[in-house]
Amino acid sequence: MKAKNVHLRQEVFRTDAWKIIDWLEDHEVTEYLNEGQNVGESIKQAIYRIDMPILTHLFNQNGSFFMITTTDSEPIGFLRLVPKGKNAEIVIVIGDKEKWGKGLGPNAIFEGLKRAFFEWRVDSVIAKINLKNERSRKAFKKLGFKTDKELPKEMQYSISMDEFLKLAA
Repeated sequence: MKAKNVHLRQEVFRTDAWKIIDWLEDHEVTEYLNEGQNVGESIKQAIYRIDMPILTHLFNQNGSFFMITTTDSEPIGFLRLVPKGKNAEIVIVIGDKEKWGKGLGPNAIFEGLKRAFFEWRVDSVIAKINLKNERSRKAFKKLGFKTDKELPKEMQYSISMDEFLKLAA
């Protein structure tokens, strides 16, 4: 599988931060997220406190944060990779609702897997997905993620480096 029309950009600009706030304040976008209720407010405070055009350092705490962009460089969402020992956890949000259902989520996940396996050299990548979030569950399964365990409110999926290499071939 080759990811089309999707790129991961490590830099987070001020304009990106405002987009992220808009996405995090939209109930449809955040319905299945585990993020705290005040994340958008925390980002706003950081923007007001820090007078810099690039805010990458604020978003890369406890892992790596990427803006998901299309070929025209327009941000459509974000992806986080969080180290968990020899593994990494992946979190993805397509915030631009007009882009939902166009296959961009799986493409962004694929790009995130390349970073996790080839740059971080992790053994596997896990994703914890709300049981009601059919769209995300389908996207991760499409990429070869297997069910690990059922948690009270979510399902944990994972993919190993070997499984990913078979997919990428």
